[in-house]
This record gives sequence, structure tokens and C-alpha cells, in this order.
Amino acid sequence: MTERLAHTLPFSAIVGQDALKTALLLNAVDPRVGGVLIRGEKGTAKSTAVRALAGVLPPIDVVEGCQFGCDPAEPGAWCVDCRARREEGPLPKMQRRPRIVDLPVSATEDRLVGTLDFEAALKRGEREFHPGLLASANRGILYVDEVNLLDDHLVDTLLDAAAMGINIVEREGVSFQHPASFILVGTMNPEEGEIRPQLLDRFGLCVDVEAVREPEARVEIVRRRHAFEEDQTGFIADWADAEHDVQTRLRHGHLRLPSVRVPEEVLYAIADLAIRAGVDGHRADSVMARAATANAALEGRQEVALTDIERVAGMVLAHRLKRTPFDDIQADVAALRESLVRSLTSASEEDSAQGASSEAGPGQGQASIFESLGATSGAEGGALEQALVKPMDAARRSVGGRRQESVVTDGRGRHTRSEPARSVTKMSDVAIEATVRSAAAAQTSGAAAESDLAVTIRPEDLRAKVRMRKVGACIVLCVDASGSMGAASRMEAAKSAALDLLVDAYQRRDRVAVVSFRGDSAEVVLPPTASVELANLKLRSLPTGGATPLAAGILRSLEVLEGEARRDPDVVPWLVLLTDGRGNVGIDGGLGGEDSRAAALKARAAGVSVLVVDTASGPTGGGAARDIARAAGAEYVRLTPHSGGIADVVRERL
Repeated sequence: MTERLAHTLPFSAIVGQDALKTALLLNAVDPRVGGVLIRGEKGTAKSTAVRALAGVLPPIDVVEGCQFGCDPAEPGAWCVDCRARREEGPLPKMQRRPRIVDLPVSATEDRLVGTLDFEAALKRGEREFHPGLLASANRGILYVDEVNLLDDHLVDTLLDAAAMGINIVEREGVSFQHPASFILVGTMNPEEGEIRPQLLDRFGLCVDVEAVREPEARVEIVRRRHAFEEDQTGFIADWADAEHDVQTRLRHGHLRLPSVRVPEEVLYAIADLAIRAGVDGHRADSVMARAATANAALEGRQEVALTDIERVAGMVLAHRLKRTPFDDIQADVAALRESLVRSLTSASEEDSAQGASSEAGPGQGQASIFESLGATSGAEGGALEQALVKPMDAARRSVGGRRQESVVTDGRGRHTRSEPARSVTKMSDVAIEATVRSAAAAQTSGAAAESDLAVTIRPEDLRAKVRMRKVGACIVLCVDASGSMGAASRMEAAKSAALDLLVDAYQRRDRVAVVSFRGDSAEVVLPPTASVELANLKLRSLPTGGATPLAAGILRSLEVLEGEARRDPDVVPWLVLLTDGRGNVGIDGGLGGEDSRAAALKARAAGVSVLVVDTASGPTGGGAARDIARAAGAEYVRLTPHSGGIADVVRERL
């Protein structure tokens, strides 16, 4: 749990990042806005702003002694314990600040949802529930730093709890549920990978932050940071009045919220904006209405105006617009606001002129809003026409490169079953219920009498948890960039394939890299990544020309895959080789053809799945690429100009 008020920069002292602070305050006024996703480069005060919010959140009423912080005024949301206590008499209440609870990306499922109380099971032989982080976050904020790196099974659990507002636990002999209504706040650096669309849509608002560019503001940031580090107590005292003002605004906004009215024409304007943006579902409409209402309440008004929609629309729509891999993710917020105010005002005037009919037609100004955001209503996304496209041979292999479940031993992943412990001294992931059940079955009255425990655990009774986790592939596209015929087409094909594979990489936990070889060496032009933005940046310029050092390309690709295996031993390695197989430059003066076959044999020995895409001209291709595929134990693919893309071919085999 995070309550670092005395060690966190005050919320009011954070320089710049107005949109970020506004998004956090709107969620504080009305938690039903749905949380906020903060995207931006490192060192831009993302985490600082979230942690500083704890200092300005107004206190809330909670049932005294309740481990879930139930609201005394909301009996329908009480936990089982509070319901039972209420039958015995009135519930005592107290005030405390809402909690900001950290969910580390390394957290286990047990730590998140809760598990069997080990002490109660051993000492009293009772099955009791030990609360997790979701219990601590109830009526508070659940903060996930680097949310894009969170394991899939934890994401699924968060989605279930966020949707229902209840955490239901059915595991290890425990059947329990408790309220889990929280504001989900996540931070991420887009360069480290994208986020699953299911979780992305769950965030009500999204804010993109970047470093301040004005010299005066940067100097002020340094001054305030140094002042805080040298005298934290004095710095916090200097900003106490400003913090109190923000807290007062939040308190008054929260009290004013139920009486804020949303005019009918504003609701129709919101619906029209969502339709034109082409967003899926209806969550954007609801979130925009709630965020605009919270903004009006925060500013002390009793009615939502078009200026409120203008203020929040960018935050609501930024992460819900449909984009292609070639679009720029960063929206022009200034252009959005200007166009939005102009178009909404125009739409409102049209509605008034038509007797407030509220059936907004395709206004002339509104299309520019979404053009500035890069929306693509049904566009094909600028797909590149490739010269290399579909397999001619029918060979298939059942190598599991697609995202799959694998048994893991690092304590992370979904608990599926238990098994006898292999090593008592090295065991850290104990299956408590299975261990106690095994010990109870072999329990004797004499053993119980000799121990203070209700159940005596022997080494042979210990059971370990077997966990499963989705694992992905690392796909290295090794491309011939030499001066041979078709080099430019090969590079464009590799670029398109890399970006296409990255579109759904966050769903499969795949990472994609690109290695090009030309002249007398090979280079990694795109390190392994799951980020479309990073790939689009790195692959803008791909030079070609020179000789064909095929062996160097294969060996460099194997080095990349070895590095990925050290990072994640469960990763499935794939090497996709785009070449005609005619290597004419060897290693350290060796023969190109012989060294290429030797490198292919090394890939086979390393257990790497290899796919050779023959790029030789002619109706039947060339024998050189077939020889390389045979040496690598690879699948050979011959592509023609009249079929799908390389990415489709790779997906079929992963």
C-alpha cells in the first residue's frame, strides 16, 4: 500500500502537465469516470503526479475495523462482515483518506485477489480469507506503473473486478467475495510496448504527457525538486495552503456533482461526436458525459456547457480512435480543441434553428476534429502492395510459436493445480490448501497432541503450485539488403510485415525484430519490441546495396534470439529469413556459400524455428534458398505477387 504523503512532492507543486492533473481531479470528483491511462516518455512526472494525488483527496467515511473500507451510508455495498456486525447493532464509523495502492507488474495472482490465510489454517484448522490488493484498493485508487507490461492473467482479473465492482474468489477451498470498487490509474511508456485493447478501453480517460520545452519551466522544475529533496517538511509546509485549496475544490465539486444538469443538446452532441469518431461500443459516450459533468462541478457550475465537452473530449477519445500502424499516435490537442469548440458550437446553433430537433446531421466542421486525431473510418490503413506474397508449397509444421500457455516457475501466472514439492529447501510457492488437506489426511491423534498446531505439516505433505502463463514468440525478420535484384521490395516487405505483426503483438505477447545484412556485415535495425511506434520510427529508412553476407545475417539473428531467451526462457524463437540464398561473403574471409550453410546448421542445433522465404526471381525460385532451408531444418516458402503478405504467412505457422 502506498501512503507516502510526507515523502511525495505536493500535487500543487508539479510544474506543467495541466491535462494530467485535470484528468486525476475529474476522477477524484467522480470515480465513475473510470480512471486514467497516462502515456509518456520517462521522467515526465507521471508517477509523481499520481502519488501526489493522495495528499489532496478529501477524507471518506468508512466502517471502523472493516478491512475493505465499506461506506456506512451504502448498505448495499457492504461486505459480509459488515452485514453480520450490523445485525448486532449500529456500525461505528471513522474518517480516513482514500488509499492509493500500488500493483507491481511482478505481483502474483494471490497477492492481487487474496488467498487462504496460512496461519489460521495451521493454528486453528480454519479456512479464512486473507485479503489482497483489491481489498485495500476498495473506494480508493489502484495504481499500476508500466501497466502495459502487466501479465495477461492479472489483466483479466482486473477487468472482471473493474466491471463488477466485486472481487469473487473461488480457490484453495475458499469461497469469498468482497467489494472492489476502485479508480484504475496506469502509467506507461509507449516505447516499451502497447496495451491490450480490452484494458485500454477500460480506462475512462487517457492523457499523453511529454517533457516541458520552455526553459523557464524546466528551470523551475529543477528548483522545486532540489528544494523538496533538501527540506521535505519545509517544502510541504510552503505548499500547504495551495494543497488545501485543491482539496476544498474537490470536496465542493463532489458535493455539487449530484445537482449538475446535462442539457439534452449536449447529450446529442456527445453522441454525434462518438459516432463520427467511429469508436466501438457506448462507453465513450457515457465517460464523456460523466467527465464533462465532473468538470462542471469542479468549476462550480450547475450545468454542463460545450466548453466542458471541449475540455474532456480529447482525453476520452484519444485512446479509442481506430488507427493504422503508419498513423502518428500523438494527437494535435490544440487543433482538436479549436475544431471541437467550432463544430459543437455550430451543431448547437443548428439544433436551435431547427427547434432543438437534436438529430445532428453530418456537420461541415466536425470531420476535421477526427482528421486531426488520425481517425480512419473504414480506411484500409495504407496497406503496402508487396511483390512477395503467398506460399506455393503445402508443407506445414506444428511448431507452437503463437501465444500459448506454458508452465512457469517464477511464481507468476495463473494457479491451475498443485503437485508434491520437489525440493523443500528451494520451495517458495506453496499450495496452502492442498498442503493442509494432505497433512490432515495423514494426521494422527498423537501428532496433534505433540504440536501447538491444529495440523502438523511434514515435509512430504508440502504441495507446490503449478502455474501457467501465456508466452509469446520472438520473431526476427532477417532481410537481404544487398544490391541484388529486388532489394528495395524485400525491405518494404519486411517493414510491412514487422508493422503488421506488431499490430496484434500485445495480444499475443510477441516481440518482433528486424536484422538486415549487406556489404560485409549485418545490423539490428529494429531491436525486439512490441511497440508499433518504435518500429515505425526505426524502420523509416532502410538502406540497401552491396554484397550478400548471408551467414553474418543468420548469426546476428541468432544472437538476438539468444538475448531474448535470457530475458524470458519461455519465449518461442522464430527466424524468418528473406533471401534468395546466394550468400557471396563469408565470415572472416570464408566462402559465402559454405559459411551460410554452417550458420543454418547452427540455427537448427539451437532449436530455433526457421522459415525461409525465397525471394529469387523466376517462376520456380532458386535452389540456393532451398539448400539453406534444408540445412536449417526450416520450412521453405515460395511467394508470388498475387497472394497475402509475409505477416499472414508467418501467422499461419506460429
